[in-house]
Amino acid sequence: MEESLRMQVELRQKIIESSKIVHLYSTLIDAYIVVIVAGRTFVELSVANSLPIDFYQQNHWKNLSPSWIRCFSTVPVQQLPELLSFESRHRETNVWPLTVLALRSLFRRLVHTRSKPAEKPQQNSTCVYHKHSGLFQKSVKLKKRHEIEQFASDCLREPVESFDRTLVDIGSGQGNLARTLAYGYGFRVCCLEQNESFVKVARQKDAELWHRLKKLDASLIGSTLHPVHLHEKVNLEHIDPVSFVQLLRDALNIEKEQKTEGFQFGLIGLHPCGDLAPSLLRLFLACQECRFVKLVCCCYMKLSCENSTLNSSSKEYGFPLSDFCRTIDLTLSYEAREIACHAIEQYRDKLKSNYQELKVHAYRAAIESIIVRLRPDLKHSGLKGGIKATETTFDEYCLRAVDGLGIVIPVEEIQSEETQQNLARWEEVVKFYTLRLMFAPLIETIVLYDRLLFLLEKGTQNVYQSHQTVLLNRCSCSHRCTFRSVPISTESCHHSV
Repeated sequence: MEESLRMQVELRQKIIESSKIVHLYSTLIDAYIVVIVAGRTFVELSVANSLPIDFYQQNHWKNLSPSWIRCFSTVPVQQLPELLSFESRHRETNVWPLTVLALRSLFRRLVHTRSKPAEKPQQNSTCVYHKHSGLFQKSVKLKKRHEIEQFASDCLREPVESFDRTLVDIGSGQGNLARTLAYGYGFRVCCLEQNESFVKVARQKDAELWHRLKKLDASLIGSTLHPVHLHEKVNLEHIDPVSFVQLLRDALNIEKEQKTEGFQFGLIGLHPCGDLAPSLLRLFLACQECRFVKLVCCCYMKLSCENSTLNSSSKEYGFPLSDFCRTIDLTLSYEAREIACHAIEQYRDKLKSNYQELKVHAYRAAIESIIVRLRPDLKHSGLKGGIKATETTFDEYCLRAVDGLGIVIPVEEIQSEETQQNLARWEEVVKFYTLRLMFAPLIETIVLYDRLLFLLEKGTQNVYQSHQTVLLNRCSCSHRCTFRSVPISTESCHHSV
């Protein structure tokens, strides 16, 4: 109990300090953004590359402090990656403004780590997944494959007696995670998905994988536990733990006469979007049979808040969760929560080697200025995405980007002095966006710590934190006896706890 109280005091202080920083730099953090996804750009985000499209219209650069403008006007783009790495005290290679140095020092103290400790890769020759990894990797993108492997590895660390190798995946989609955990690692998995078409695809993919596996290894027949896919919508607004557990027992054919205490499981989720993650934490707290919850979450910007229209009649909104954060009226803007989803590690790598590709940021901002002048009604419209600046002139970009929008960008607008001056400042757009990204880990930390504090307030005991980082997603794991917050950097969902 004393440890829990100590952690609550520490978390509250860190949340207060972090929120003050976010408020102080809200002008930079809340700069208007748009997201580029495959095919078209959208204002409603799915966490790909978000761009400050009002950069020229609202003169975002001039909103920076004079000392920042003087510094970043001369700093080469290739030196910006240093701003997105502050977990250890590397020797500074640039003379940053004192406020930037102060922020970097604060980030090192306040931000929950994204660094992964050195670990020796574990290869189990008897593990079905490692023996036949090629079969599991079919039609699974490298990013998700990596997430699944790390997820499975973490599940294997749990004491078998605590959950009898039984996992429940709510919002399981097409079952990629469950398929690997069941066939590859021997877990018993029950999936609940409200999209019937996803359930059908999941069952079909299971059948295809099983057909190939048993041909390669006949010894699996009779000993393999197949994933169970249910077309089911769980009412997470009004949780009935007794009915939920009975649903699982029936689905998994747990004998009715077996004592309720004998049935235990872990709750998992790969990319539970928006409010689904907080709802799963509430389910974990309400259901005694649930021994732990492991979530690789996404889409913080879709979390409902007290002033949102999504849950205006309910106190069960997604952020903040903890009583403390609600008492102090903690808020994070949509833009702040969106940028917290980003994989700054990927952007940092691009700044080091392929930063010319980032000129597309300036293209999008420049065409926005033209569109608003010609057609104010099309302000912040979705444009065609997937256009690489390194392979396209701005003239070509203007032609392709507005395809289907009902507007043609005149040549005189493209070649105007104002447009050309804007394009010449393209590195300012990249630098401004990098400065926004610098705050992403801090904002994500606020969300993570609010969730950890929520669980502590509800009586979760023996809390401790361990640190792991896996590229391209974030994860936070809570346990009825332990809580492990595992932030994993994200790209697109991306991509919390």
